[in-house]
Amino acid sequence: MEHFRCIDAHVHIIPETALGARSEPLGTEQSAYGFRTTHDGAFYAVPPFVHDSQFTADTLVKMMDVYGVDFAVIQQTPLWPLNEEVARAVEAYPDRLAGAMLLDPADGWQDEMEYWYARGLRSVKFEMRSVTCGLMHPDLRYDSPVMTEIFAKAGAMGMTVTIDPAPADFPIYTPETLRRAVEAWPGTRFVICHLGFPVPIGTEKLWAKWEAMAGIAALPNCWLDVSAMPDFFDAEGWPFPTALELLREVKRTVGAEKLIWGSDIPGTLNRATYPQMMEMFRRAGLTADELDGLFYANASAAYGLNL
Repeated sequence: MEHFRCIDAHVHIIPETALGARSEPLGTEQSAYGFRTTHDGAFYAVPPFVHDSQFTADTLVKMMDVYGVDFAVIQQTPLWPLNEEVARAVEAYPDRLAGAMLLDPADGWQDEMEYWYARGLRSVKFEMRSVTCGLMHPDLRYDSPVMTEIFAKAGAMGMTVTIDPAPADFPIYTPETLRRAVEAWPGTRFVICHLGFPVPIGTEKLWAKWEAMAGIAALPNCWLDVSAMPDFFDAEGWPFPTALELLREVKRTVGAEKLIWGSDIPGTLNRATYPQMMEMFRRAGLTADELDGLFYANASAAYGLNL
């Protein structure tokens, strides 16, 4: 496959120290062979042939080298907070990696934001399914005062806010509230993960909610990444045709310039190879300019990258 400009805007790392460790308050424990347990289930965070469960920044960059990826944005999950490790990765590879911080939306978040910004983390990620579970902040909403303050400060500091909106049938999946927040802070860049999380959308009501969530990207300061599609549509097999049809649907609604490629590795390597996660989107019927946007230019704009 010929080389083309490529930013992977949604990757994760798992450091050497993760194996056997336990992370509170969500009860996460990383076992051997990639197996991770949480308070409400278990899954393979990396493929089971990775016996020590590591996927370090060095491994990530080597994979990028092998498959022709120029740059990546490390995201995080509250299941395994890694602000220090992500900051070190960005410090080690400033020309290859950017990173998102995690913030606990509680007292002291302002100091945390400023500290991790100074350490090189220039976006903030909220995984709403985990953040609003009963063990963390079950009453948190996009229009809660603390979230309003975070959105405002992020914009003032030139940061991007990345939102994993949770499955479409979760209580926090409220596109109308998130839309109002994005509209209220036009100077803050927002990225909604996972194509707006189109799972499940098997009913008319859930389909309408997903359309509303994805449609927020029509606003000037919002984008959608397309990560985790192999996880969502694993039963179909590669090239995951429903994901490609939803991509085309969203393109008609918000424009190709709002779509950002991301892989969500290493977890998605359980269901597709890294080249397959690139190639599937090259089969979506996009023009050459639209593909360049999807794989490079749109992520550069959304995350304020000066590449």
